[in-house]
Amino acid sequence: MIQSIDVIPLHLPVAQTLTLSRGAATNTSAGAPHILVKITDHAGLVGWGEARPSHRWSYETEETVLTTIRHYLAPALLQQDESDIARCHSVMDSVIAPGVQIGQPIAKSAVDMALHDLLGKQRGLSIGALLGRGREAPVSLCYVVSAHSIEEAVRQTEEGKAKGYHGFKVKTGIHPETDLEMMQDVVRVAAGKPVWVDANQGWDFNSAVRFSRELALLGVRVIEQPLAAGDITGYADLVRRSDVPIVLDESIYSPRDLVQHLRLGALNGLVIKLCRVGGIFWARQLAEMAMAADLLLLGSGLTEGRIALYAGAGLFGAFGITLPVDLNGPQFLRDDMVAGPLEFPDQNVQIPGNPGIGAEPDPEKIERYRVRE
Repeated sequence: MIQSIDVIPLHLPVAQTLTLSRGAATNTSAGAPHILVKITDHAGLVGWGEARPSHRWSYETEETVLTTIRHYLAPALLQQDESDIARCHSVMDSVIAPGVQIGQPIAKSAVDMALHDLLGKQRGLSIGALLGRGREAPVSLCYVVSAHSIEEAVRQTEEGKAKGYHGFKVKTGIHPETDLEMMQDVVRVAAGKPVWVDANQGWDFNSAVRFSRELALLGVRVIEQPLAAGDITGYADLVRRSDVPIVLDESIYSPRDLVQHLRLGALNGLVIKLCRVGGIFWARQLAEMAMAADLLLLGSGLTEGRIALYAGAGLFGAFGITLPVDLNGPQFLRDDMVAGPLEFPDQNVQIPGNPGIGAEPDPEKIERYRVRE
């Protein structure tokens, strides 16, 4: 039984700015909000989860994640059976109801991670083994190119290549008028490594059709979320016209969303992001559905530390995702809450294989980065 749930807000130091089509998603002076969730069972065993809210990417903020977990999710989950994760999600949905989206998925994902971490420790199983997929394949990392100018995009691509990253995810839609010229230079510098375009809903339909033709000639692998998230019919039309596979992120929050898009032929692939879909429980179901529908499967994150990073990598490795994944915490954070440096020298995340997620917060770092409320 769940005996206690604690919530710990942190501000982690930021190494560089992540720019999306809506503006900067990281702040090098204020730090990045990260929220730890600690779930303790009746025997004193602890599971850890992590949330990384970003108001430029989602409606959930640092404040809403804290209050949602403290005042709604945690009280409802006390004395629940932590091994019945489906039941725990049902309880969370009863107090924070799903609407068009899943209902505070970033907050729920942190609780979900902590539940999986705790259950894995209780059973002596890694995340992959807990999901019934014992594969512990490493996942390779891509470098995020997020720039306001073509020159800066080229510099970032050169930097990522020098550091040994295995591919590049390029943020477009910031200045759509120069996106094609920028992509020509990025692909040239990438020198054959996979390139993945992410417009973060920053293009209109006609631009997306036109850009897809040019990007196909450049060898770009996929275009992620070019149109507004709710434009299902637009995506259905774009998939028929695009010369590059269209993969969706912000459009898909639940299995229901995926079914609707599949029925309309409105996507070629799915980006799995734990914080978007409410955690490992739902991400697994979406990954299984995507594989059954022969969709491309990609992995992503949102500048998380190693707790959420290993949770995502464990799932991505279990499902055999081979295209370099966007787990970009090591690129955009100077440090996280786990002991040791936040880096992977060969830019491959080797799944720890330890019971649970495989990462524990360092008490000294918790105190160093804790927000004093």
